[in-house]
Amino acid sequence: MAEFKVGQLLRIFIGEQDTWHGTSLYTALVNLLRREGIAGASVFRGVEGFGAHHEIHLAKFFAPRAKLPILIEVVDEEEKIARLIPAIEEMVSEGTVTLERVEYCRFLPKQRAERKPAAG
Repeated sequence: MAEFKVGQLLRIFIGEQDTWHGTSLYTALVNLLRREGIAGASVFRGVEGFGAHHEIHLAKFFAPRAKLPILIEVVDEEEKIARLIPAIEEMVSEGTVTLERVEYCRFLPKQRAERKPAAG
């Protein structure tokens, strides 16, 4: 049976057009998370949404580059995530950050020698 740990889910909601020192904000945030040893991060591009200004941002096939919503999700130990909040606050000038307690289990690749051949 898999062993679950208690940790935190960090969600960062920003805009696709947001930048940090000349690079996309989501790329800068993922690089920060990686440098700081977070277990992993995923970036999702929304197809529609609105933020603080209540302007609808919508992905349309022939439209010029839309200002689509971006979501970055991270799951790790509470202490690791807490340590990063000040840096994230500095980088995100407009957006939303949420934290939730979660139970999680990491499935890691097994060494080839440990793998058992399939029965058959």
